[in-house]
Amino acid sequence: MNEQGLWELFCKTGLPAAWLAVAGQRQENEARWKEPAKTAFQPKIKQV
Repeated sequence: MNEQGLWELFCKTGLPAAWLAVAGQRQENEARWKEPAKTAFQPKIKQV
């Protein structure tokens, strides 16, 4: 099967939508790890 046939099969099976959903979820998960934890206890910062 040539490359064009593979792309047609890929698009007909709905895999592009599934791949985009998985990639988006992965980006959201990575973004959460980069944010600082949100807790009720915050450090007291003294103003000088």
